[in-house]
Amino acid sequence: MKAEFHDRIDALEALRAPWRALEARALEPNAYLSARFALPALKWLPATAPVWAVSVRDSAAHGAELRGLGLFQPRRPRPLFPLPHAQVYATPHSFLGGFVLDAEAARPALHTMLEALAKRTHGLRVQYLPSAQATARLLDDVLAERGMSWHEQTWFQRACIVPSEDWSSRWRKHVPVSRLHGYEKQWRKLAESGEVTWHYLRGEEVRDQTIERFMELEHAGWKGEQGTSLRSDPRHTRFFHEMTRAFQDDGDLFFTELRLNGEVIASTCNLVSGGDGFAFKVSFDPRHAKRSPGLLNELGFLKGLELPVDHFRLIDSGSEPGSFIEQLWPDRVQLHSGSIALGALAKAAAQTAQRLSLLRRRLIGRPTPP
Repeated sequence: MKAEFHDRIDALEALRAPWRALEARALEPNAYLSARFALPALKWLPATAPVWAVSVRDSAAHGAELRGLGLFQPRRPRPLFPLPHAQVYATPHSFLGGFVLDAEAARPALHTMLEALAKRTHGLRVQYLPSAQATARLLDDVLAERGMSWHEQTWFQRACIVPSEDWSSRWRKHVPVSRLHGYEKQWRKLAESGEVTWHYLRGEEVRDQTIERFMELEHAGWKGEQGTSLRSDPRHTRFFHEMTRAFQDDGDLFFTELRLNGEVIASTCNLVSGGDGFAFKVSFDPRHAKRSPGLLNELGFLKGLELPVDHFRLIDSGSEPGSFIEQLWPDRVQLHSGSIALGALAKAAAQTAQRLSLLRRRLIGRPTPP
């Protein structure tokens, strides 16, 4: 296999079709590494450092099939990796990291990608990689084969949903009866103001007004007040419009809505890649905040999955520890962040930094990674 570096966005645009085809064959779904997400992000969102890509193709012939792709940014030395290195590219709206690898050629593609990276930088930092899933397991194997190692830095448990035949009993067992009764009481209180309905929208049911109403609600709340809503910055607005349009064209965009008398008062925007769903953004009408419309919308989704409303292998919440979603979603996936040393000097530096990090964790009483 052969690796090639791409330092210009127009070169990546030329890869859109094979990149999209690679996503369909990917070892592990990740909407944030989709061309439909990354290309609008590179076009509209300001990057903290230059972004370059490594593409991996079969070397048998010109224009051979794309087998792997990764996006990276250079980073200066830091305490946890005291040499110049790279990190997997992520936007403020990215909630998983990793690489896009062809399931049928993932191992040689990853070997080729790491070999190419070793010629340009001392190491690689990867954030938010699911530690028990296919990419992380393969990465461990390939690093061992190359005499390299993963240097763990942080980890946490994220709420997710793994749909199953016993889904109804599992999520109801996870939510305490007293809390579930409280949510149902909130629903009845809201219903005193009119008809309350929950909706799952995908495909042609998602219209321009669905997306615009979502953005209106997000901007009307605390994110708008803090200047972090999608509408607060025209560049983020353009990114969202272009990105959602790309997913919608493939039928890979879905919304959930809670409506009062036909008016949307809570909405979630979600992406689909492969067989997985990715909860992207949430919004609600602050005028109804006392009735917790966002929570009630999530409750509608949990009940909706009992039907089921769609078929997913896994749904990632995209949440951080302590999120309200942990009260509702019963399953967990462990994410870890760490660095890979790509040479002997970098390996020694990373090992020293990791020992210091573990010592610091013990001194301040934080748990060490498993």
